[in-house]
Amino acid sequence: MIKKTLVSFLIALVAFGFTACDSDDNNGQLGVPDSAKPSKEFKVGNCDKEKYADDAIKLNVQSWGNTNQEFASIELFADGHFLITSPTAGKLPKSKMSVMRAADGSTMFKKSGGQPLKTRAVDASGTIVIDGGLYIYGTYTRVKEGVYQLSNNTKIEIKDGKVTGTATVTYTNSLGMSITITVTIDTSTKQDDAVRNLCRSWRMDSAENWLLAGDVKIGYGKQWLEKGRVMQQTTLTTEGKGLGFDKDDLIDDKDDYCYRVIFSPCGTFVCFYIDGDVEIGTWEWTDPHNGVLRCWEAFDWDDDDDYDDDDFADMTVRFDGKQMRIYGDFMDTEDGVLFRTLSVSTFSAKY
Repeated sequence: MIKKTLVSFLIALVAFGFTACDSDDNNGQLGVPDSAKPSKEFKVGNCDKEKYADDAIKLNVQSWGNTNQEFASIELFADGHFLITSPTAGKLPKSKMSVMRAADGSTMFKKSGGQPLKTRAVDASGTIVIDGGLYIYGTYTRVKEGVYQLSNNTKIEIKDGKVTGTATVTYTNSLGMSITITVTIDTSTKQDDAVRNLCRSWRMDSAENWLLAGDVKIGYGKQWLEKGRVMQQTTLTTEGKGLGFDKDDLIDDKDDYCYRVIFSPCGTFVCFYIDGDVEIGTWEWTDPHNGVLRCWEAFDWDDDDDYDDDDFADMTVRFDGKQMRIYGDFMDTEDGVLFRTLSVSTFSAKY
């Protein structure tokens, strides 16, 4: 079968096929369906403010007390969840995950090529230990200004309620031991309208992909959730079959469907898969005026020090009321043939 490595990576989510564009292409010219194209103008949506939007901060540890350091950072998300990152997270062997993609419909939000992080619920509150404790994900409540109770039976108290710059924090661990630490508090992007719309919990409504090779339409694929089940649709063109593609090349396993993505105002994204796996990475606006978003994970995928296109994925974001669409357009060449994968992932603003 003809396959090609496409530039991509990410967070987690789509993967599937492609379909023939409309048959009325002019003289066989490469046709791109209108539904695969983002609108020219970038406008913010009108999503409701999440309950803890004003508490969304990230505490980065600068100094620890006299005990072993238990975490490198704690991030409070606007939807009332937290993410604790251990001191060893991001220091795993590079083979833990991979960003390379095959041109089989894989685009953003598809699992990395290596083993994704695993999850395990650890208590009745729903707190999750990710990959043996590299990360802990759960819920929090705001006791009062600067004081937060976490669902893993820990508490953080920011001295004098100071939530900018460098601050002293009293951290009470699950054994009841209080430890004084110094942190820097990241709130740098909270006041941006585009960030306020992006940074929340999103449920994936559907993910679509179109694959083209030169002027040839290879196929189309779509995934969506229906009553908790991942549904799939694929269409393989005659030309695609002739090139050696089949439906397995156009769509990923149902277990690889990313049903929820959370973006934080401090540059973190978390992608949850239907089989319980999770991947965590970083995002930034590369062109906030036009809604161009970049996502990556904190690893050197190539085992070198080069900064290249294999290390991140760029995509275009468009808001429409309480929905968000993320558009991907990935191209690569093999043996003189241009392979192009167009993707659209549609989300609704809800947990």
